[in-house]
Amino acid sequence: MKIYKLSESSTGYAWNFIVYTGKDTIYGQRHPGEKNSSRIVLEVAHNLLDRGYCLYLDNWYTSPNLVDTLCTTNIYDVGTMRTNRKEFPDFVKRARLKKGEKVAAFRKKQMIMKWKDKRDVVLVSTFHDDNMENVTTRQGAIQKPSVVLDYNKNMGGVDRNDGQLQSYNLARERLKKYYQKMFRCLLNVVCLNAFIICKKKGGSISRLDFLLTLAERLSSMGGVVEPATRGRPSKSPKPSRLLGRCFPDMVPGTSKKKPTRRCVVFWANGKRKESSYWCSNCEKVLCVVPCFQVYHTDKNLKI
Repeated sequence: MKIYKLSESSTGYAWNFIVYTGKDTIYGQRHPGEKNSSRIVLEVAHNLLDRGYCLYLDNWYTSPNLVDTLCTTNIYDVGTMRTNRKEFPDFVKRARLKKGEKVAAFRKKQMIMKWKDKRDVVLVSTFHDDNMENVTTRQGAIQKPSVVLDYNKNMGGVDRNDGQLQSYNLARERLKKYYQKMFRCLLNVVCLNAFIICKKKGGSISRLDFLLTLAERLSSMGGVVEPATRGRPSKSPKPSRLLGRCFPDMVPGTSKKKPTRRCVVFWANGKRKESSYWCSNCEKVLCVVPCFQVYHTDKNLKI
């Protein structure tokens, strides 16, 4: 799957995205005259236009024409740029620089700079000039362009979003149906956005606890009960066991005066031990000590 995504730089919050579906991809109808890379940017950022935001783009999207278009919509732009773009300044493209040197061109509101580090770095900005700043590195104090420092600081929004999604990814690699994987991918994005909003509102809960609580709340809302499926039962216990709402109780009575059943924790470890207690919420037979605590606290437990 390929997704064009716009994310907030500091938190990774996914603001908008377009799913690539090949030649039939719908890039919106608002900017039909632009090329596809520009249409993607203008479409995902449509609700931010004329509001003074700044977009950080990589060189696949950035072009002088796109930057001019964004300037007309009161949007600032910082990004890397390829030297083969149409209307790219020829003298900047031909310049041969030594390490630490720079050359810049100015056109309307945009500044295009080529700076030599280990290799040529080409950037464009609509609110930076060609000033240099002192930076301390392992090799000592050096000078870097202000636009490079700002780009490196704020460009990682999409990477930050992708990295956080991988931590608790619902879309398994072995799913055969593409629409199942797409649904789980979108569910990942929704859950991560909800967690980011929770943190912004002052929440102190961890992401794992947030997801477990969310799953518990959603499952308690009810719905259509699916018929039981054949096959082996899942080895993963219910996530509700970790929420601290379980208490030991006696195993439901039978013809025996004191009925007992095998403890699921001992059984998982290859041992057999009988217990007369169980968790009525999880419907699992457990020894009071220590299996009840182990079952309700061990996140990696397999039954």
